[in-house]
Amino acid sequence: MTASVILLIPALALLCAPAIWLVLGRPRFLPMSGKAGKGTAISIIIPARDEEDNIERLLESLNHQSLPPLEIIVVNDGSADRTAEVAQHLGARVIDAAPLPAGWNGKPWACQQGADSATGKWLLFLDADLVLEPQAINSLTRLCQSPDQVYSVCPHHVIRKSYEELSAFFNVLMLAGVNAFGPEKHAVDGSALFGQCLLISRDHYQTVGGHAEVKGEVLENFRLATRLKARGIRRACFLGKGLMTMRMFPHGIAELRASWKKGFVSGAANTPPRALVSASVWITGLMLTIVSVGLTLTPYRTGPLLLLTTIAYLIHAGQCLYVFRLAGTFSVWNALFFPVSLLFYQGLFFSSLIAKNRGSAILWKGRAIR
Repeated sequence: MTASVILLIPALALLCAPAIWLVLGRPRFLPMSGKAGKGTAISIIIPARDEEDNIERLLESLNHQSLPPLEIIVVNDGSADRTAEVAQHLGARVIDAAPLPAGWNGKPWACQQGADSATGKWLLFLDADLVLEPQAINSLTRLCQSPDQVYSVCPHHVIRKSYEELSAFFNVLMLAGVNAFGPEKHAVDGSALFGQCLLISRDHYQTVGGHAEVKGEVLENFRLATRLKARGIRRACFLGKGLMTMRMFPHGIAELRASWKKGFVSGAANTPPRALVSASVWITGLMLTIVSVGLTLTPYRTGPLLLLTTIAYLIHAGQCLYVFRLAGTFSVWNALFFPVSLLFYQGLFFSSLIAKNRGSAILWKGRAIR
């Protein structure tokens, strides 16, 4: 292997770096509203299965909104803990989900039952692990003034333990995968939807057939976006930093692995091609940078190789810091030592791909998901 050939590796890494700006170069944040509105027609629907701790934090935050929602519905999806009791105590209307029918996944089934029971003109589907700041519902209500669109928000991921840092690339690629934060045209014409916070008018929900049309999907938000696009209904996505947070995996690394393994291969399969290519090119650049670092520790090390590798590493570490902070409260150290999180991501992604190809099921909250 000649020195000139080796220099191509960090050079290609540098050429791949700009790809991330094609999908995350124009982040849009949920607008903060000042003065509270006078009323809302929003029904909040929360599917919950064994969410005793999370549901308490979410409902307490909803009970302190500057503009209260019309109603809060918690769909108790066969919980074995005190989810229903806690929700009732905090003022939510609790619906016990009917037994899961054949062909349905748990979350779509719970969401559909909540929607059927809701009375509001707008339906706000929230995951149970969210916490909303007091102005959040007011900000979402202002979006309802443009009823021709469907809205979704990605909450800011709060990191409290070191193992949670390993979610960095999963979170970033989830943001990239909705294809909503690149050139302005794609922010409405080609975007998917986030599943954690989805705001949709009842009319649009019924037009696309509700969750019954995505009943067997692991990532129902992507399929709903496809159906909305087919009907000519525009989507708008926002980042929730400052107004909405989530803590995804407080119970350990096993929970983290199982959750990302459950959905990430399906997410890649449903990602718009433009976003998938851009994200893949960027990841390739990061991997080439790691290879270049390895080569500097071998007899192939030269002055030009060391210089190009250093430049590539610093650029990619800086990019990681920027996009990590878009997604959550990830540390500077995580970005500086990005190979650790990246190799974890790559290992889990490819093991998930192998498991999916073999037809293996993943156990999530007592249910087998394929």
